[in-house]
Amino acid sequence: MKSICIASGLLLGAALLAGCGERTGQTGPTGTATGAFAADVVAGKTSAVTDPVGDADKTAEAYLDIVRAEITKQGTNFVFVMTLAAPIPDNPPLPSWADVMVWQPILDTDPTASPVGYPFTKNTANAFEFFIQHRVYRSGFVDPLDPASAADVLVDRRPLLKGGQATVTPIKVTIDGAQITFVVDAALLGDPSTFSWLSVTAVAKAGDDVKNAYNKHVPFDFAPDFNLGAPLATWPL
Repeated sequence: MKSICIASGLLLGAALLAGCGERTGQTGPTGTATGAFAADVVAGKTSAVTDPVGDADKTAEAYLDIVRAEITKQGTNFVFVMTLAAPIPDNPPLPSWADVMVWQPILDTDPTASPVGYPFTKNTANAFEFFIQHRVYRSGFVDPLDPASAADVLVDRRPLLKGGQATVTPIKVTIDGAQITFVVDAALLGDPSTFSWLSVTAVAKAGDDVKNAYNKHVPFDFAPDFNLGAPLATWPL
């Protein structure tokens, strides 16, 4: 069984977009499941975990405290919904040392692989192939793999397994109060029939170059609480 290096929750971010109580990087579904979405839930193409309020790191704000995370296959998309203990503010402050704050589901679609490198250091292996992220960057910071500083991205680490570089692709994300909805084309994930997953909030500091990526990761909360010995969630249930 491969080891899972997770003592860091992860990274990346850019400015939040404001608008009438709902902020949208790109539009995605929110609210009560209806129609095809509800049918997918009934069909068992979903996976959800709850997490206690107040169990995040003592330094975490309530908007970094995950209380529920859910994944549903909706047509040709995967829809990831993260619910927090409080709404995300328009400009959440980062710790003085950090370069990025992130809210993210992360996926392990290949239990035999552990890519080495970005967003971790060039010698660090991590079992998760995909990081689905809403990022908030420190003012003036530019991610080494994303000069556009997109707020909402999919990090695909599979190229690292063949000596390549991870890719960063913009995705659809909607923020509505304390809920973040990420929408990802299933094809970008290899349309997996099953995978293990986890949601994490964290901050990180960048290294000196793209290969070193982020050399300091500080997680605030996990759902499920893998850091406390809970097993990873599985999609579908």
